[in-house]
Amino acid sequence: MAAEQAETGPLWWAGVATLGLVFLAYGYGILPVARDRLVAVELEAPLPVRQVLIQLSGRNPDSYYTQYVDASLPDRGKVVIRPVAKVLIPEIESLRRGQVRFLVDPSRLRIYEAAIDGRIVQSYAGSAGRQRSHAFIALGAGVFCVCVGALGLAPLRQARDKKQARPKS
Repeated sequence: MAAEQAETGPLWWAGVATLGLVFLAYGYGILPVARDRLVAVELEAPLPVRQVLIQLSGRNPDSYYTQYVDASLPDRGKVVIRPVAKVLIPEIESLRRGQVRFLVDPSRLRIYEAAIDGRIVQSYAGSAGRQRSHAFIALGAGVFCVCVGALGLAPLRQARDKKQARPKS
């Protein structure tokens, strides 16, 4: 009975607002980079490609396949690059010969575009659009949580302002 009548504490509302800030930072961090900031990596087929199953745990477990490609970047040396989440690049695993060109984000090592012998098989627009949609979902959740936290903390601010405005007798 007492739990039903208890008010939600300010710590809970502050936690919701903090969660919103975390979502905002995450959403901003996964926004796709501009096409002109990507680095071109050219490889000769056959490519050293490994297909790996990524399993996410938690409340809504999910799994998807991704591809790891061994490549060399100009400033970083030998690295493993992969496409953005839940995107597979068609034809690169079965390719026996030819020139493959990737556009790679050098900081996150994500493939945004792939072309085989000049023919684009994975477009920048598709990869960036997928990343952008994930980022906007996280940003929207962040704004929602910050607003809910602020609305929950607003009565505390109003009560404090009323307490300070009372004349002392």
